[in-house]
Amino acid sequence: MFRTEKENIINIKADALVNSVNLVGVMGKGVALAVKEAFPENYKLYKKACEEKRIDIGKIFVTETGRLFPRYIINFPTKKHWRNPSEYSWIEAGLVSLKEWLKTSGIKSLAIPPLGSGSGKLDWNRVKQMIISELKEFSNRIDIILIEPDFGFENAETLKVQKNNLTPARAMLLYLLNKYRVLGYEINLLVVQKIAYFLQRVGEPLKLNFQKGFYGPYAYNLIPVLKALKPKYLSFTSLDDSKPSTIIRLNQNVMDEVESYVNTNLTSLQKENLEKTISLIQDFETPFGLELLATIDFIFIQEKFKSNSDWILSEISKWTNRKANLFKSYHIQVAKERLLKSLSYN
Repeated sequence: MFRTEKENIINIKADALVNSVNLVGVMGKGVALAVKEAFPENYKLYKKACEEKRIDIGKIFVTETGRLFPRYIINFPTKKHWRNPSEYSWIEAGLVSLKEWLKTSGIKSLAIPPLGSGSGKLDWNRVKQMIISELKEFSNRIDIILIEPDFGFENAETLKVQKNNLTPARAMLLYLLNKYRVLGYEINLLVVQKIAYFLQRVGEPLKLNFQKGFYGPYAYNLIPVLKALKPKYLSFTSLDDSKPSTIIRLNQNVMDEVESYVNTNLTSLQKENLEKTISLIQDFETPFGLELLATIDFIFIQEKFKSNSDWILSEISKWTNRKANLFKSYHIQVAKERLLKSLSYN
């Protein structure tokens, strides 16, 4: 299973501990420094491995501690040089190497720090989702402990100032979620992501960076926005694991305030974008329907547009096997017709 801890990774009792490292043999700060001080023999072996080029991006270096906890230190390269930032592709490559080791390791527990998300400058929510996605096949037999960074999104200066304040973009999203709720549907993170996707797609400049996710287009920078709306407007347990099934509830006591804000503060164009979004997703107001619609639209945008249903199905099958098995030709035809009627593909 996956679980999170806000704890010094050195204090976690796990069979194996992942250590973020570079390729030049330096453990100067953060998790690496803590591991260096706690396990000096690991540092000597790691430094020698760097000198002999036996560790690289996408190639973990594992040492044994001779202790009960942890039994292994997994030196995981997140940087080439300690001075430079990390890259998401390096994390992905390292996770592939880690998966191969886990297949034969026999361990029962694994502690993972926020890889590349400190001085490496990577978005922890995105990295966490990568970890969960890559290691989910082991979660039924390994207790995977994700160590939360101490610089949570809620503490970002921009959100300190704006927490729980309405802005046009926030009010529009809340308004659409409330309209969705009135229809009798449960709201989860997948639904919120897709409604935000279509609000931006019809022309509202939300500055959300959508990318290919397991359940369709996904914007990691939407998560801190949702956190900033908690607890006044939204309630949820945690969004840190980015599970699409995470239930998000609207506070009905303040929905009148949201509607009043929409009526008095939005421009005519913004109100028009609300209506466009409502019209676009009409009859697709289920997690399945929204994922279908958003996935096909994303394919149309990212690839050279073709309206042929067989081509669309082929592109979907490249996304995930799940989508290939889930979306059938008749689903694609109906969604395609709605998209071509509502959006422009030039």
